[in-house]
Amino acid sequence: MLHPAQSVEDQLRRALRRAERERVARREAEAFLEAKSLELYKSNELLRSQAVELESTVAQRTSELREALEVAEAATRAKSDFLATMSHEMRTPLNAVIGLADALTTTPLNPEQEKHLELLIHSGQSLLSLINDLLDFSKIEAGRLDLEMREFDPAAELRVTVETFRPQTDAKGLTLSGSFSDLPPVVRGDSLRFCQIISNLLSNAVKFTATGGIQLSASARPEGEGWRLWVSVVDSGIGFAMESAADLFEPFSQEDSSITRKFGGTGLGLAICRRLARAMGGDITADSIPGRTEFRVDARFESGMVSKAANSVAPEVSEIRGLRVLVVDDNEINRTVASALLQRLGHRSAQADGGKSALALIAEKEFDLVLMDMQMPGMDGITSTLEIRKLPLKRQPRIVALTANAYESDRERCLAAGMDGFLPKPFRLEGIRAEIREAFGRDAPQL
Repeated sequence: MLHPAQSVEDQLRRALRRAERERVARREAEAFLEAKSLELYKSNELLRSQAVELESTVAQRTSELREALEVAEAATRAKSDFLATMSHEMRTPLNAVIGLADALTTTPLNPEQEKHLELLIHSGQSLLSLINDLLDFSKIEAGRLDLEMREFDPAAELRVTVETFRPQTDAKGLTLSGSFSDLPPVVRGDSLRFCQIISNLLSNAVKFTATGGIQLSASARPEGEGWRLWVSVVDSGIGFAMESAADLFEPFSQEDSSITRKFGGTGLGLAICRRLARAMGGDITADSIPGRTEFRVDARFESGMVSKAANSVAPEVSEIRGLRVLVVDDNEINRTVASALLQRLGHRSAQADGGKSALALIAEKEFDLVLMDMQMPGMDGITSTLEIRKLPLKRQPRIVALTANAYESDRERCLAAGMDGFLPKPFRLEGIRAEIREAFGRDAPQL
């Protein structure tokens, strides 16, 4: 049996040993915690450094990407502006070529001259088509192609478009037919761009078809608060290999380089058409087997309403004659072309070489119509129109822009300045006639 003193001593020793173990354990825990804290601190510092570095890298890359985007956008704008400027400069002399050739068609010519004149007009139109394709493509790339919303009769527009190609198909001995089923009487959308798509498809069909014929069919169905229209163009031409179908709609693409040499073209037409169709909420597809090629296009339009009075305007003013017209243009050739075409339409014309001289003539003489160029030195067409509208005239003339500036924004500027119409150069007889009808409606002066 232990002595009580020994028992106390044993308990004390055990307590001391336990206390020592606890101190050791605590020191070890503190050391471990300190090591882990230091490790965590270093890790946090490393993460903070990496975050700062990453943020700096992201900021630098973002800045570089922003600069690259700005450079790319500037390059696109510069290209678009260059093409627009070149388009303007090319349209001015082309206006003289096509306009004067058009005026010559009513003069006495021998068969050889008639043939040469026909080739001249065809070549001029081909060059104009090329210019329009390049300009359209540049506008699409720059994001500046706006669709114009107006009400139109789709069946009527398609019939006119089909008939435009009748002389070409007759000359090649091809059949040409159009079928329109259940089309709405009126829709609202960009009829000019829609017909541009169809014209391109018909033009290709005529170009690549040697025998047989071309059929156009159109249908529609209600969709939401509007309509979806489908148009199919089928021809019996040379067709294309289906494996190259996707490439048909790529810019500057031709299935075979020999096609360009034989048939001409830039390879832009279908690329532009697909972009236009998609801008209208639709698309274009194509299929081909030997002896049968089909292009299908669809587009969405809003519902529209047209009054009977609006429909009756065209017949009532179809033969406006005897207008007193002032042609305002700093280019003498353009004035000569416009005056020659106006004379063929039965109108009398005077000329002014700029805005200031036009204002002087309008102040002293009465004119029914002014054909106004946009770009002129001294006083441009927009300023001239604004000044004309301020004149205290007994009767204000109708003013139609006659310009090589072909952007939709140019049309909007002209109309906002008080003009009544917009006719891009180069213009032909029917273009001037149509603008006169549009500008006067049923309010043509009684002469």
